Amino acid sequence: MIDRKENLFDLTLLVPFMIITAISLIFIYSSSNVIANADFGNPFYFLERQIIALSISLVACSIFLFIPISFYKEQGLFLLVISSLLLLLVLIPGLGQEINGARRWLNIGPINIQPSEIIKIFLPLYLCSYCLRRKDQLESSWKGFIKPIVVTTFIAILLFLEPDYGNTAILFSIAICILFIGGAKISQLAILTMIFFIFLSIAIYFNPERLDRVLSFANPWDDMTGSDYQLINALIASVQGGISGLGIGESTQKYFFLPEAHTDFIFSIYLEESGAIGFFILFTCYLIILWRLFKLAETAKNQNYFFNSLIITSFALIFFIQTSLNIFVNLGVIPTKGLTLPFISYGRSSVIMNFVALAITLRASWEFRNKIK
Repeated sequence: MIDRKENLFDLTLLVPFMIITAISLIFIYSSSNVIANADFGNPFYFLERQIIALSISLVACSIFLFIPISFYKEQGLFLLVISSLLLLLVLIPGLGQEINGARRWLNIGPINIQPSEIIKIFLPLYLCSYCLRRKDQLESSWKGFIKPIVVTTFIAILLFLEPDYGNTAILFSIAICILFIGGAKISQLAILTMIFFIFLSIAIYFNPERLDRVLSFANPWDDMTGSDYQLINALIASVQGGISGLGIGESTQKYFFLPEAHTDFIFSIYLEESGAIGFFILFTCYLIILWRLFKLAETAKNQNYFFNSLIITSFALIFFIQTSLNIFVNLGVIPTKGLTLPFISYGRSSVIMNFVALAITLRASWEFRNKIK
């Protein structure tokens, strides 16, 4: 039972998340109804599945809200091992499902899950628990740094084999931030950063399609119907929105011009239909969420709830980094990669694990506000 001295539900966090979820449902339907009707004869095909995923998310959220934060401190390694095994299963032919040249999905009967979304939650939890238990070693010697660097590198190798460069970049970035907060030296973190760039360089060099995408990124207009087709149509959608947008449902780019309009490039359709006004609304929600999360993390640290602070900080960073990367891709700031926009893009594994992360964050916040150790 939870004795509610302080409310479990932080309205400063939940209200902007509710607004974002409403935006998600509206624009998943708006961006996908044309292709859904063409492919499945049902314009609500993707919306219906996202609503089911949201329902599952609420159930999962309710469960994780009641799990004490101490559980992750004690069982962080176990959760990491289970999620790593799921990543390994993805690479087995017949179990892992390949879509668009990437084997990222695992078929378990009628259920289709994306283990990289699960590891994105449980690797940071493990690193947080490790920093708490080995803080002195991290601060004083290289010995304490070897285990997290080996674990993070192993996970990165599994993600590269799928391949999933976007989530690899996110996990490396989160690992560096968590270990830095946990007391690791700059020289140690430099090694982890170097490993990431070595992996990235090798992966790009030996993947002709990825290499072509990077080389053509400097001037996408040179190959308008080839590797830069998706980026160009995303930019067209973003610019067409203007100040107030074309109106909900009025996108032209969703008519088979922009691939993945309801997943990786939903932000471009959002800008096209809602314009700068829509961007301001979404940006305000993001700012409120990030301000609140970092404020909670700082307060937890000041009250000597170091583990709670690390968890809240890590999930704030995941949210910030993935959101930034997705928006940068949509605006042509960085080369395209397969990353969803958190809480907005269509993606069942993604939305479920996003809400699990939110539940863990709310629990971590509630515990330190109620002085629960």
